[in-house]
Amino acid sequence: MAIEDFFDHRCDIFHITREDASPGYALPPSPDFKYSPEPDLTDVECHFGVKSATIRIEQKDPQNEMDSDIKLTLPAGTDIRLHDKVVSKESGLEYTAGLPRNIRGHHIAVKIRRVSQQKPL
Repeated sequence: MAIEDFFDHRCDIFHITREDASPGYALPPSPDFKYSPEPDLTDVECHFGVKSATIRIEQKDPQNEMDSDIKLTLPAGTDIRLHDKVVSKESGLEYTAGLPRNIRGHHIAVKIRRVSQQKPL
């Protein structure tokens, strides 16, 4: 079985960007991190390892909060970075990427995290 046969999902990847903006009043600029409205990489072949996921649900008011850690596998050479936003094409769910690891030039493994509300750090 080839690694290409393993990639049975699709995702979009948004790179996080930094903008230095001054709040005014002669204050020094402070960094502002955000994602671009359009994905930097579209329709990327991938595999969401949901069987290896760690899911936690915490009961809070007014609703329960769910967060999970999932292993994402991508083809070698995919441009994914720490804190990138990954959007699943099948479910539309958004995840935040951890530190990507190149596995012997064969593929890239990334832990992605889903929380109840995704936003840049």
